[in-house]
Amino acid sequence: MMRRLEKSHDEIVGYSLSGEVTADEYTQLASELRDEIARHGTIRVLFRLSDLELSSFFTALDERLSFVRENRDDVERVAVVTDDTATQLLSKAAGATPVELQTFSSDDEPKAWAWLE
Repeated sequence: MMRRLEKSHDEIVGYSLSGEVTADEYTQLASELRDEIARHGTIRVLFRLSDLELSSFFTALDERLSFVRENRDDVERVAVVTDDTATQLLSKAAGATPVELQTFSSDDEPKAWAWLE
């Protein structure tokens, strides 16, 4: 399941991804992010990952990397909030993109939002 977080504002957008996330939801996510880029020029994104099924995580990772490659000049920072160690490690490994990426635990989510500011 995917949902936009209420704390999103201006060029800072956040999404919660949990359980099974469908291909249609990823398409919707990319579309919404492109709309935000069109509105603001550049964006900063927070992804809150909780109980994300492994297949969904790899799909999300692939989609995120594709999106970032296509929009590398438009995405300034990405914060990944998760308590899953494997997800943290994979997210850090995926950090070899031109976008600044940091991972945060769920207890540190306020710090993630502050880092995006």
